[in-house]
Amino acid sequence: MESRTAEAVVKHLSTLGIVDLAEWDLLTFIYGHAASLAGTEKIAALVGYTKAMVRSTLESLTVKGLVMRSRNSRGVRLYRSVIASPGDPVRLAFDSLLEVAEDRRGRLLIAGHLRKTAGRAGLRGRNGLHLA
Repeated sequence: MESRTAEAVVKHLSTLGIVDLAEWDLLTFIYGHAASLAGTEKIAALVGYTKAMVRSTLESLTVKGLVMRSRNSRGVRLYRSVIASPGDPVRLAFDSLLEVAEDRRGRLLIAGHLRKTAGRAGLRGRNGLHLA
């Protein structure tokens, strides 16, 4: 069963286009807060990544269509998750990953895969708060 879960995690992350742990962490943070009105500095302080990392990761999630942001108003934006409607493959993948991430073992499985992916892609310096 564990290998099927690992295979499912890989498949679902691929469906979402999530390639590193920062993307997963920020997507779940934004999703969990329904809408977050904050600057990148405040979000960075809350999730444990650098301001530059948060900025680039939010940009990546926006380009992928997983997060929507308002225009900048005095250094603050409204960020919200735009995960597709129920029944959509993107929504099904996200919901499945959230279910896997409900316990520590699942969070470690997701984080482990994303760390391997980041290592192969040469991504380094991705520190932050990883709730495993």
